[in-house]
Amino acid sequence: MKIGIIGLGNIGRVHAKNIQDGLAGNCELVAVANQPIESLEEFEKQGIACFGEGSDLIESGRVDAVLIALPTFLHAPLGIQALKAGLHVMMEKPLACHKAEAERILSARRHDGQVIALMMNQRANPCYAKLKQWIGEGAIGKLQRVSWTMTNWFRPEIYFHSTAWRATWAGDGGGVLMNQCPHNLDVLQWLVGMPERIRGYCSFGKYHDLDVEDEATAYMEFPNGVTGLFVASTGEAPGANRLEIIGDRGTLKTDGSKAVLMRCSGSVAEFSKSTDEMFGSPEITEEVFEPTEAVNQHAIILTNFVKAISEGETLITPAAEGIMSLELAGAMIYSTWTDSTVELPLDAAAYETRIKQAAEESTPRTHLRTAAEVDMSKSFR
Repeated sequence: MKIGIIGLGNIGRVHAKNIQDGLAGNCELVAVANQPIESLEEFEKQGIACFGEGSDLIESGRVDAVLIALPTFLHAPLGIQALKAGLHVMMEKPLACHKAEAERILSARRHDGQVIALMMNQRANPCYAKLKQWIGEGAIGKLQRVSWTMTNWFRPEIYFHSTAWRATWAGDGGGVLMNQCPHNLDVLQWLVGMPERIRGYCSFGKYHDLDVEDEATAYMEFPNGVTGLFVASTGEAPGANRLEIIGDRGTLKTDGSKAVLMRCSGSVAEFSKSTDEMFGSPEITEEVFEPTEAVNQHAIILTNFVKAISEGETLITPAAEGIMSLELAGAMIYSTWTDSTVELPLDAAAYETRIKQAAEESTPRTHLRTAAEVDMSKSFR
């Protein structure tokens, strides 16, 4: 299968290397697009077709599929063009700047055989996959509560002033929820499903010179009485990655590096009703899962994309599910704007109107750092 990559920034080059190293299944990198086109000299020397515009790559007829790794505001126009051209599409996260835009991308598919996937590579994180397995096996029984504190996304001011689009309403669709947390929000709904309603409390420019949210706290209500709390920030150091999922028969915990199952001897509710000990508590056993080898998450998702096209393999990260993380982020922001609880599904049209208004009222970036001032070596995006 012939693949083209549109956007050769840090993460685009990661994908290119995985393909060229043979880590993405039976596919070949045959075309790339980036600006300035002079940045593609190394690919040109390898005989790979180089384009300055992604639209030219799409219309070149050279590829079966494109991987789009551009700033978020360019996802919709290029994704729609690629799908209308009949190509398969792998989109970097998030799918779009907001739900309505994402729906327009998905509706551009020309035929049912086209595969549209999203690079939600954290689903390939062994710890989150283990939690998914335990939940599916009923290890913790009926779910009761979920809590995720995700504050180890600290970013200094220079990060936001390296590009004009980053952490803006028009360019990114938001801040910490849209740039840093799409993976976390995706994993959250992947593990426990979607809430019915959200009450969000976002702070805009609390820690940085920004118009978008750099801190968010949200209370969620799920079907069957399950409750949840999600906390995110780019202004805390040291931060934390602490996910807890509580059920009637135990608790799951992870920090992303290991997963823990604390299993009760039986139903907590039944124990509560039957014990005659005033301070009694069910017996607890603990199982720890700690991956012993590094996993190339991006390669796993890309290989699955290739096999979905060539062999009909089920997608790990279908693009349609990318709408869910957009809904969660959008509902948290919209709830703050309206000072009210937001019922899901999110009203896509109403949110699009409000986010366009926010973009129009935003303060333009007055200073961008030069490349020499910005160390992007430890950042994918």
